[in-house]
Amino acid sequence: MSSSSVSDSSISSPSADFGYGPCRQCLRTFRTGEEERILFTYNPGPNDSGLPQPGPIFIHKDPCAPFDGAGIPPELRGLPLFLEGFGRGTWTVRREPVDGDSIEADIAAMLRDPAIELLQIRNAEAGCFIARVERV
Repeated sequence: MSSSSVSDSSISSPSADFGYGPCRQCLRTFRTGEEERILFTYNPGPNDSGLPQPGPIFIHKDPCAPFDGAGIPPELRGLPLFLEGFGRGTWTVRREPVDGDSIEADIAAMLRDPAIELLQIRNAEAGCFIARVERV
């Protein structure tokens, strides 16, 4: 997270009562009722994008290591997910539900569309931002 995306006024007190997450930093789901988390308002779009998309994200209250593995973390595969493809200015080009078993193929298929500049993985129940996928 960049400091320009999260401000002190957008941070809420720790709580263990919210849903399963996942944590936006380590990408692990929360153990509901056991792990405290902090709620932030976060704009996942690039700072120079045409359309701000602020929304809630959670991170563990206690330190956790950022996810740095290859591919999709195993804990995300069982969650209800959708991919959102954005073009220039972060205008929505395509939005599709995905299956955890085929998410890499779904990501590759969407990135073959030349109109899509970046993808977001979102929770299909709450619509919350989970991760951004960019072409390399």
